[in-house]
This record gives sequence, structure tokens and C-alpha cells, in this order.
Amino acid sequence: MKLTDLEKNLVRAMEEMTIIDAHEHLGPESQRTDATVDVFTLFSHYTRDDLLVARMSHDDYNKLFDRTIPLEARWALFAPYYERIRHGSYARAARIAARAFYDVDDISDRTYVTLSERMREANKPGLYDRVLRDACRIKVALTQCGSTDLGGSSMLRPVMPMAYPMERGADLTRPPFDPEASIGSLDDYLDAMRAYVDRVKAQGAVGLKMFSNPYEAPSREEAASAFSRVLTGEYEELPPVNPLRDFVVDEVIRYATELGLVVCVHTGYWGDFRMLDPTHMIPVLQRHPDARFDIYHLGYPWMREAIMLGKGFTNVWLNLCWTHIISQRFAMAGLDELIDMVPMNKIIGFGGDYGLPVEKVYGHLVMAREDIARVLARRVEDGDFSEERAIQLAHTWLYENPTELYGLE
Repeated sequence: MKLTDLEKNLVRAMEEMTIIDAHEHLGPESQRTDATVDVFTLFSHYTRDDLLVARMSHDDYNKLFDRTIPLEARWALFAPYYERIRHGSYARAARIAARAFYDVDDISDRTYVTLSERMREANKPGLYDRVLRDACRIKVALTQCGSTDLGGSSMLRPVMPMAYPMERGADLTRPPFDPEASIGSLDDYLDAMRAYVDRVKAQGAVGLKMFSNPYEAPSREEAASAFSRVLTGEYEELPPVNPLRDFVVDEVIRYATELGLVVCVHTGYWGDFRMLDPTHMIPVLQRHPDARFDIYHLGYPWMREAIMLGKGFTNVWLNLCWTHIISQRFAMAGLDELIDMVPMNKIIGFGGDYGLPVEKVYGHLVMAREDIARVLARRVEDGDFSEERAIQLAHTWLYENPTELYGLE
């Protein structure tokens, strides 16, 4: 879709804005600069899933990153599947990034060697600043890489997991968040979890992440019974949805709220997405009216259900992270309905949601600006508000709302 003159004006205004990137999986910059990169680095992360759905085998996908295989042979393996996914939103972000940072007009038989060479030359310290700060104008990126050690970056702020596996005895006695903890009871486990939350907050974490799985009403009695039976071996393994998890997650939400941490919630798209319906969160939202819940991905494919959470609950914010690269048309439709239904202070406009291929954060942001510009321009043309107001709303979604929600200033 070509941009109109008004849409171009709005995009240019957004290009001048300092923004908050409200969701990434970026690790310390050294993880990227120490890695060997080439064209296929741009086809890691989400494009992996498109390639697999296009019927590329797992074995062939893994070969793309085996640098003992010549680049030309890997490209020959990749090219037929690339033709199947190249028109998707995931692949578009890669092409935008390749053009912006490596001056190639497309990713193709003609350019992949040059692109790989230029990526290797640029893969050195300062890459995050060049991509995130200079090109994207990102002030802070909230990142989930499983660690608060982000290499001393002032730009990256951690969001940490809220709950860890607790289905087996080893999960309980040697929890990943504190393997050295001495745990013999449910109270010991909760004490260790609270100590973990204290520790990651002191190390800079601004939120904890959970999933919108089905949750039953928490019962301490049932949780203690399940804990004891797993620990004694009566239960070899609990199902993923179980009374112990329900109780522990509820207690951690309560404690995170006391400490002022945001509760980030993955909803919708991934694997068996039936288990990630955003409406699963309704009982949790009702039990924790003082918590602040950042609902990720606008619930895709349950967009309207997620919007209703923002419409009906004072403790909900709606985050469009990931959505612009799932589908730009979906993101625009969702944003248009959000304007009708949700207070403007509850919308968070962008999160790149990438790990190793940091360049694609810029590709995603270009797409997000297009989506926001198209939605706002139509409202201006319809007489709903002025162009000046449209620019103000974009700034509210891209900077003011995530800054306020996460206490970044």
C-alpha cells in the first residue's frame, strides 16, 4: 500500500520522535557481535516458523546456520522456501532492514553474498547504538532474555519470567531462579520466589512476564497438597495447568504489585494458541485490581476479546508489540477499534519482539509507523481530529504511555 501525502507527513513526524520499545528479546550486545552472521541471521527468529510451515524441514532449517556448509549451498537450500514466505510480514521486516543498513535493494540471488559480507563487516561493538538509538530513536527497550545482565547498557531494561517450571520434584527442589535454595515446603518455595523477585528488581527489572493460560481460583490447601505429592514422588509429574502453579502465580502477582512491578502477559499467538486466550486472564484481573497488567500482542487472534479487557478493566494496558509483523492489516484494524473503545493512555504502540537479528527491530518499526500513520490519517480525513492531534496521539502511544506504565522517568 502506497502512503498518501498526509500519511507520509505523519511517518516523518514519528521518525523524529524518541520512543520506548516496549518488548524485545535482546541479550547483551556481545551475544550478537560475538556471533557469526550472514544473510540467514535475518531469517532467524519468527521467519523460522514461516519457513517450517512452508514445509522446510527442521534439519534443513538448521543447516542454514551451519557455517561449515558453503554460503552458496545454504542459499540454494533456502531459496525455494523463501519464495513461499517472501510476501509475509515477517520477511518484509528483513528486507527493510537489509535495505536500510546494508544498502541492498532486495534479498535475492543477486544480493545475498554482498549482504552477508556487509553484515559481517558491521557486526562489531556499537551495533545496538547504530540500530536502536540512531536509526530507531529508541530511548529504552524493555527486553526479556532471561537475565538482568545486559552488558551495562543504559538502553536495555529487563523484564523477567514470573513463573518457572514446577511440574517435577527437581523443579521444586532446584528451581531455575535459585538452584541453591533450600526448599522442603511450599512456604520455602514462595520465600525463594520472593527473594528472586526482590533480587531482579534490585538489578533493574521493571516487570515480570506470565502467560494467559487457564487459571483456577488459587487454593493454598490444594497447592500444598500438590507440592507434597510431587516432592514425595506420589505424583511423578503435574500437568502444566495445576493447583500449585495457580497458587504460586497468584502470590507472585500480589508480591510484584506490592513492589511496583508491571505484570506482562503473553496472550494469543503461539503453539496451541487455545491455551493463550486473553479471556483466561479475567479472573486474575478481578483478583488483583491494584496490579498493572500489560496485555501483549493485542490478543491475536482474539483482538476484540483483548480490546474488551482494556475497555472493561482499569488495571489493563494493551500492547501492540509483535502485532505489526504478524499482520499489518490486523494491526491497523485493531488500532482503529482501539481509538473507538479504549482511553488513549492505555495503548502502547510498539515492541519489536526480536533477539539476535537486531536490525529487524528497525524493519518492524518502519511497518508500525506505516500502520499508525494510515489509521490516524483516515481519522484526520474524516474530520475526527487534526493532524496536530494525530501526531500527539502517536507520541502518546510510542513514548508517553510506556514511560508512565513502567516508571521509566
